[in-house]
Amino acid sequence: MRNIRNQLMLCFAVFMVVLTACGNTNSASPAQDSPSDETKTVAASSDGSSSSATASQQNEVQVNSFTHDFGGIEVPAHPERIAGLYLEDYLAALGIKPVTQTVIGSFSLQYLQTYIGDLPKVDTSAIDFEAMLSARPDLILLAFPNYANDGNYDKFSSIAPTYVFGPDAPDQWREALRTIGKLTGKETEAENILNDYADKVKDAQATLKAAIGEETVGFVRVRSNKEIRLYGGPGGYVGNVLYTDLGLNPPQITKDLAWGEDSSMAVISLEVIPEIQADHLFITYDEGGKDLAQELLNSSVWKSLPAVKNNRVYEVSMDHWMTFGPLAYNQKVDDVLQALVKSQ
Repeated sequence: MRNIRNQLMLCFAVFMVVLTACGNTNSASPAQDSPSDETKTVAASSDGSSSSATASQQNEVQVNSFTHDFGGIEVPAHPERIAGLYLEDYLAALGIKPVTQTVIGSFSLQYLQTYIGDLPKVDTSAIDFEAMLSARPDLILLAFPNYANDGNYDKFSSIAPTYVFGPDAPDQWREALRTIGKLTGKETEAENILNDYADKVKDAQATLKAAIGEETVGFVRVRSNKEIRLYGGPGGYVGNVLYTDLGLNPPQITKDLAWGEDSSMAVISLEVIPEIQADHLFITYDEGGKDLAQELLNSSVWKSLPAVKNNRVYEVSMDHWMTFGPLAYNQKVDDVLQALVKSQ
């Protein structure tokens, strides 16, 4: 009997050993099958109980480095509050509402008012740095180097990282858009805008060729002081779209006086007006310039021009023609198509 009891106790002991071993095996599963510490922390963070070290990693802001003529800056990967002096066009095109709007004295970018009309104004003719500071930007973009001269760059930089575009930005507006795309995390959107514009220009070229063939197209601006400007190309606000993008033909006087890499505009006198032998003529006025220009428009010299006699003078808005950016350039193409195609 005692032997039987001993055998039973031995079997029970062996059973307990085996059971314990099985339990240890289940609780110590291989490392590759268990969640990592990071996964555990992320799971815990959904309950608001993540460790301070992991929370710090999650909250760390990624920054990108950029260099420009005034130095180097570090910019958040996706800046949220952006001030772009005279660059609101680019920001609006990218779907970004800036935190300020540019004015120059009484001049404002009227064609952008649906995007920026309610924003605080920053006058580039007398920059109010307090207004810029109050806008709390985390990135500042300056369209021209002169905005940063005379110690202004340091003042802007004390408010937020500041990127300054070079003097060729108006002629190289596509590259400027790509740069702004990189600065704002909108590179794909920038390329889509450029592709859409290229398609639009290609279609417009064919339409204009069919409408006016090789007829010449000129562009004149009358300033508020009665100064008359003849615009040419191949670059500049006007030449970029009329002659480079759309491939239109300038009149000979434009080639003679307002053509070249360093000269896409010429101030002309009344004596030169008769030489504007363009088949089609665009005209724009500075604010308040139209009334002052009536003397010119009523003169026999002006009325003798071929475009005037044939009713082929087209008035366009100065604010989007005398600027640069994808929205402005799209409107310029629309203006040209509306004038030259409907005039036939």
